[in-house]
Amino acid sequence: MHLKKTFCLVICFIVLAMAGTDKALASQFTDLFRAGLDAEDAGNLDDALARLSEAIKINPNSAHAWAKRAEVSLRKGDPQSAVKDLYQSVKLDPAYAAAYTRLGFAYNAVNDYDRAVEALNLAVKLDPTSSEALNTRGFAFNGKNDYDSALKDFDSAIRLNSNDARYYNNRGFALNGKHEYDRAIADFDRAVKLDSTKAMYYNNRGVAYLRKKEFDKAIEDFDRTIKIDSKFASAYHNRGMAFSGKGRHDKAVEEISKVLEMNPESPLLHKDRGTAYKKMGEYELAVKDLEKSIDLDKKFAPAYAALSQLYATSPEPKYRNQTMALRLAEKAISLSKPDSPDMLENLAEVQHALNQKAAAIATLRRALAMDPTNKEYTELLKQWQGSGAETAVQRTTPNPVPFTNLW
Repeated sequence: MHLKKTFCLVICFIVLAMAGTDKALASQFTDLFRAGLDAEDAGNLDDALARLSEAIKINPNSAHAWAKRAEVSLRKGDPQSAVKDLYQSVKLDPAYAAAYTRLGFAYNAVNDYDRAVEALNLAVKLDPTSSEALNTRGFAFNGKNDYDSALKDFDSAIRLNSNDARYYNNRGFALNGKHEYDRAIADFDRAVKLDSTKAMYYNNRGVAYLRKKEFDKAIEDFDRTIKIDSKFASAYHNRGMAFSGKGRHDKAVEEISKVLEMNPESPLLHKDRGTAYKKMGEYELAVKDLEKSIDLDKKFAPAYAALSQLYATSPEPKYRNQTMALRLAEKAISLSKPDSPDMLENLAEVQHALNQKAAAIATLRRALAMDPTNKEYTELLKQWQGSGAETAVQRTTPNPVPFTNLW
């Protein structure tokens, strides 16, 4: 976490707050608190946790001690413990803005973005000049796919602090979600310039290139990601998707299989390898992977969508089933409430493959109404409908549902 601050003044404040108590205990508390900070700085997180816990036993009324222990818990990958400590911290000091920021960070870590936003609203209200609170709230909005709100927060954070690579990376993620890939790449470029050691920044820029179908540039970035961090699993996955985009579906299978060795119970990985097998014409292997994906998560809509595509388009009679294709595509939509434009677009493709062209155009219009900035939908509608496609786009309803990050 980048919430480090000098705690000298904090320690002085804590000692003053203990005025009237035993001076020896106050001194012991200060020594333990300092020892906890030093241990954290040295990376000895277990020792830091132990020292701060001892300090809290001596003075359980120190909001800063509770908050600091929470920060160590977050660094140890224990956000649940952090949440408990941070609630105690803000209970003791309701005006402690940084504690609300940490609380938002902890909720982000467990994907509870609604609670994260609630905590961070308080943090920003208490300290509107905190770039960290704004960045952390923007991250929560990214998690909610509310990219417009996220962009406002990242813009504000960058105005307050233009030298933090994370802010540009997070804004780039939001821009990816809005299909503004060139702007996203510019932000990832800035993040890499500020901090070239972070594998994530190269991976995220690679995703933007992947979505632009600039597959060679995407592969270069995924190569850089893996060079920095050979255990960055999603980079292998993404590189496989880039190879698939170049028509190298065999390489895609190879890359995704590497990641499956690390995470064999991933519905997404089985779905994507199954899709690659389908493109290779290996329908038996494709069905096996796609059915495995559904077995692992019976609510994973993209797996139903991918299997529906296979049954709609397979040239092998054994795997071509119109009724099953439509049923699976509808199932994917039913699992994506509120309706996902991606799942609607999938149904449209299935309908079109089954020669239900009028229904396909109507369904694609619904998807485009929800996501009018999606260029792929627009181009597909042009192919199916001809010159009337632009008119259809103009008739779409406002307030689109944000695009889901698939990588």
